[in-house]
Amino acid sequence: MPSDLFSGIAILSFVVLLLIFLLRRLQQPYFIAYILSGILLGPGVLNIIHSPEVVAQLGEAGIVLLMFSIGTEVDIRHLSRNFLRPLFIAMVQVLLSFICLYAIGSHIGWSRNIVLLLSFIISLSSSAIVFQYLERTGEIKSQLGSITCGVLLIQDILVVPMILVLHFLTGSSASSLDLVKVCLGGAFIILFLWASIRKKLLRIPMRREIVADHDLQVFIGFAICFGMAWFSAWLGLSPAFGAFTAGMVIGQDKATKWLGKSVVPFRVFFMSFFFLAIGLQLEVLFFAANFGTILLITVVVLLINSIINSGLFRLTGNNWRDSIYGGALLSQIGEFSFVLVTLAASLGLVGNYTYQITLAVITCTMLFSTLWLTVIQKMIYRLPLEKN
Repeated sequence: MPSDLFSGIAILSFVVLLLIFLLRRLQQPYFIAYILSGILLGPGVLNIIHSPEVVAQLGEAGIVLLMFSIGTEVDIRHLSRNFLRPLFIAMVQVLLSFICLYAIGSHIGWSRNIVLLLSFIISLSSSAIVFQYLERTGEIKSQLGSITCGVLLIQDILVVPMILVLHFLTGSSASSLDLVKVCLGGAFIILFLWASIRKKLLRIPMRREIVADHDLQVFIGFAICFGMAWFSAWLGLSPAFGAFTAGMVIGQDKATKWLGKSVVPFRVFFMSFFFLAIGLQLEVLFFAANFGTILLITVVVLLINSIINSGLFRLTGNNWRDSIYGGALLSQIGEFSFVLVTLAASLGLVGNYTYQITLAVITCTMLFSTLWLTVIQKMIYRLPLEKN
């Protein structure tokens, strides 16, 4: 008698494969197949997967592995020389998102807490989608790619104070120890990166022997990736941020860049669970009943984020083509927004209706991100090419 685990993995694999073959013909990214698989196999349709919490935890491991391997491809020295521009874009983006939503919310009757929460949610872009897209197009080391990576990195850092603000809104403030740990964690990460830039970090011993041993490569990669992720989470920061930092440090030494590549197969496997968990959380009947509202909000969010980010990219010295393209890259809502809306629901800041609408809109912006980029790229090709 086959176990439920084996049958579940077999069914999941076949469903994902069928959807991937379909999406390949449509030239769409594979993460859409993972989300659709979650919807099909979830309680709203086939009801085959019954433990979305376990799937979500596996998905978190995928995000950590993704950020680690992508971090190995980022040029930290170039990023450090151009750090002020990503910082400006990320900070002003949050402010402008709040202003836009406040203007909209004042007519609809939203409370201050809802406006603040939603401005946090829409100002966070998807590191998983954007990094993979830039890696696939070979633009991750370009000037625009470096600025975009910097913005995403700062957004990941901003998740921590956003979480603290949500706790404050409900009257449950963080302890002094937690605040001290966050500050110390931020200082440690900065020193860690500074030491990497200065090439003052200790080298991994026995590197020649390790290069010839694939098993050692995998577990050394896991140890560094998840060790830094755990340490970052213990300090009150994002686990993905810690893994990304470790990847950037590893990537500076050509003799250790294989560490990022050694975890790629595991990254692909676990990343699928992250997007699968998104599909599992969607209520299909609710989505169908509110499809018009969800679609309208999705288009508005993509427009607002594209306009805000395009303007900020232009203000920081990029030409109009790159600015509009950069705005489109950061137009979707990111994976850490799921963390914020789930926390808000647990704290009682939003009800089930707002939670499901927000969940559906985040998912739709992810699903439409590639189509949106295609439309924007066709539009900017008509613009005259200008120098930065």
